[in-house]
Amino acid sequence: MPEKVAFLGLGAMGFGMATNLIKKGVQVTGYDVWAPTLARFVSAGGSSATTPKETVKDMEFVVFMVATAAQIIDAMFHEENGALLSLKKGTTVILCSTGPPEYTPNVRKLLNEKGRSDVFLVDAPVSGGTIRAANGTLTILAAGEESALGKAKGTLELMAGSNLYVIPGGLGAGTKVKMVHQVLAGIHICMTSEAMGFAAAMGVNTMRAYEVLKAGEGMSWMFENRVPHMLVEDKTVYSALNIIVKDMGIVTAGGRGAGFPLFLCSVTEQVLASGVSAGLGAIDDAALVGVYLPEHPTLVLKLASASTTAEEDDKKLKIVVQIMAGVHLAAAAEAMSLGIKVGLEPKQLYGIIAGAAGNSFMFSNRTPQLLSGKWTSPKTVDDVIAEMTVSIEEANKMKYPLHLAGTALQLFELASLRGLGKEPDVAVSRVWDGAEGPLFPKSA
Repeated sequence: MPEKVAFLGLGAMGFGMATNLIKKGVQVTGYDVWAPTLARFVSAGGSSATTPKETVKDMEFVVFMVATAAQIIDAMFHEENGALLSLKKGTTVILCSTGPPEYTPNVRKLLNEKGRSDVFLVDAPVSGGTIRAANGTLTILAAGEESALGKAKGTLELMAGSNLYVIPGGLGAGTKVKMVHQVLAGIHICMTSEAMGFAAAMGVNTMRAYEVLKAGEGMSWMFENRVPHMLVEDKTVYSALNIIVKDMGIVTAGGRGAGFPLFLCSVTEQVLASGVSAGLGAIDDAALVGVYLPEHPTLVLKLASASTTAEEDDKKLKIVVQIMAGVHLAAAAEAMSLGIKVGLEPKQLYGIIAGAAGNSFMFSNRTPQLLSGKWTSPKTVDDVIAEMTVSIEEANKMKYPLHLAGTALQLFELASLRGLGKEPDVAVSRVWDGAEGPLFPKSA
């Protein structure tokens, strides 16, 4: 176990990660640009420093959890206050921030150019939210040279427990897995608002909607996590909208770089951007529902105690479940197809996401079918089209926007046009097949 760790970046996730290390007996010196956060960190038992250079002095282990790749470059290589100026020989640097896949190899290149090939570097993006950050059970996706991973293992295990995954492929491979994971995280966050806004627009008791929807095929980790924050008056920012906006930008840029179409990711990015334009960027991303209900942004909260009957609500919620299931299935196919495109091992990728915040009922239920080739879904592509059409036509009558559901319906329509209408619903994955053949072969 490391005795001392330097920790740069004490935001919502970083603060929990750093204080978890303190609770486990590690001496942690923290750095953040926001002085009140440093004061709170000291109150929690940590030490503070005013520059990256000062923070890493005499440290064998350094963790970066700042917001962007650009901030890592600045904190590491700043001419006057950069961490590089004080890094001792053989220091292990762990990059936990989310950035584009090329940023960790770029940090390695810059270190080598400055004569610091002695620094061990690990690509280790994280997932799991603030609660898991604070209790040391984050999903961590570690990649890099074997020697660096060996050095970092003790520190990584303190932050991840049994949720530490070693990703083959060298620096950048861990970030590729995180990128694919964020395909699902971003779509599910957006779909949570789209679904709950739809239920509210139909006058459903939203507390009942939450209980019904999380128990069915529309369930996702993000839905279970975000909706409770919509149902109470609470201005706490658990995860600011700006964070997932940044991550979805990385995803769509990654898709463009790979020459790979990301239909649902692209429309999700636009909905998220609408939230930022509406002034919600610094607010918890559960407030995105206000984009769907601009005239009544607190309607989900107000209807949490609505006087409706279960019979009335269940009939309306059926059409909400249908769009959630359709979107989540298309999202699973889009994410796993991207993973294969960027060279990730699909079975490991599935195992990681199934245990992380990007999971959903449809992902866990349908992805094994894609990977095994045994397509046994009870619904066909045309069945999904029929169900989603009913839901979308009802929304159209109300003038309620279904951005993701409308896009997902087009994907199933494309699959049907390719002659796959009578195939199991997972055949929507064929939309991403290229000239080299199917990404997910179907067994006989």
